[in-house]
Amino acid sequence: MSLLPDYRCNMENNQVQQVAAKPSCLKTLAVSIAAVGSTVLLTAPAHAAITVPTEITAVFTDLGTAFATLMAAGAILFGVVRGGVALFKLASRVFSAAGA
Repeated sequence: MSLLPDYRCNMENNQVQQVAAKPSCLKTLAVSIAAVGSTVLLTAPAHAAITVPTEITAVFTDLGTAFATLMAAGAILFGVVRGGVALFKLASRVFSAAGA
């Protein structure tokens, strides 16, 4: 069932005509709006009553800070190791080109 207007093609006159909306469609729309509205009104107080204790927020903030510190240290370590390997490769090419 669509809420958009229904169009029918009249083959005799090659005209497109809009078919009037059925009353049952409007009734279904009204019932669905009432159901959604009542659901929102009943669940809104439940969502407003949820609070997170400050201790839990502090724990997760500390975990996030520790994780970010570890990721930064890992990135620095990776860069140092990768840079050292790149320097050794460069040095080996320089010395091999010199005939050492």
